[in-house]
Amino acid sequence: MAEPHILALECPEVTIEDLFKAEGSSYAGRQPSPSVLAVHTKMLEEAYGLVRPVMAWRELDILGAGDKELFLEEGITLSSRLLAKVTGRGDKLVCFALTLGDALDRLVDEYMKDNKFAHAYALDAAGSAFVAKTAAVAVEKLGREFYPGQRASFPMGPGHSYWKELEDLRTIHRLVKGELIGISLTEANLMLPKKSVAMVIGIGSNLPDMEGKVHCDFCTLQKTCNMRSFNQNC
Repeated sequence: MAEPHILALECPEVTIEDLFKAEGSSYAGRQPSPSVLAVHTKMLEEAYGLVRPVMAWRELDILGAGDKELFLEEGITLSSRLLAKVTGRGDKLVCFALTLGDALDRLVDEYMKDNKFAHAYALDAAGSAFVAKTAAVAVEKLGREFYPGQRASFPMGPGHSYWKELEDLRTIHRLVKGELIGISLTEANLMLPKKSVAMVIGIGSNLPDMEGKVHCDFCTLQKTCNMRSFNQNC
């Protein structure tokens, strides 16, 4: 099996407004209270000092697709109707996993133990915003540095309503050797550290025209998900 590439990623710019979006809070036409703003400002500052974005990735040849299966080299099959439709005519599938590290998770736990629930909630929201925006950085970096000028699909990931097969998350983790960047999976296929994601991107000139589409457009939670404002990067 080919070795994955390990890349340290730039820390994205995250704003107070991003934290409120990640929480699902709306302050349209009004300002949050000074105490709420103070907590979120402090937690954003702490998050900047805690996150250490890193990514592991590798590419695999796409051999073909069925109605809801994507067939890859090394005898690997991934199961998602949307994945097969969007990437089945591609040449390569880029698999990647990224994490912010576990320092933020540990501080959230400390705040919870100290009954500082507002701090824990705001810091957790900061982590969600950072991982979503880091995924955007990762996708842009992959395209710019490794696949310039090539057609790419929007990123997709196991665990969403359009890709329910969580065993595929374990497959991606194995392919990119997520343990090399500190990612592990629980028996229930939940990623640790919590602020981690695993996704795939199709590459190839014969990909269908999906311009303007993101994976959120195919998710049943698009109207209720707090992360919908981050588009394809959750």
